[in-house]
Amino acid sequence: MNPVQTSIPQPDGSDRYVLIEPILEKDGEHGLRSTGVFKIYKDAFGDETHLFTEPTESDGAISDLPDWQNPDYLGKFLFENGNVRQFEGDVLSVAEQAYLAVFIETFQEPDI
Repeated sequence: MNPVQTSIPQPDGSDRYVLIEPILEKDGEHGLRSTGVFKIYKDAFGDETHLFTEPTESDGAISDLPDWQNPDYLGKFLFENGNVRQFEGDVLSVAEQAYLAVFIETFQEPDI
C-alpha cells in the first residue's frame, strides 16, 4: 500500500531506478484500499531514501502536476483481481513492463 523504490535490470548491466506508487481510495471506515492502479515514476537517485506516505502539510496551495506533463512519469499499470490487465505508457520497453508487472504481483510489504 506504500510507494516502493526498485530497479529494473538493463541489457547493458545498468539499472533503471523507478518508484511504484499504488493509487488508493477511501474505503469507508476501513481506511484505504487499492484501486488496482500503480503509477510508475523515474527515480533518478536510487538511494533507498525514506518515502513519505502521508500528505505533506503546507500553508500554500498545492499544485498537482498532471502525469502527461511530469517528466518523471513513465506510465501506469491497471490490475484486476491481482493480475495485470494493461499498461498505459510508451517509455518502458515490453521487457521492463513485464519485469515490473511480476514485481508488483509478487511484492509483499515487509513486517515492521
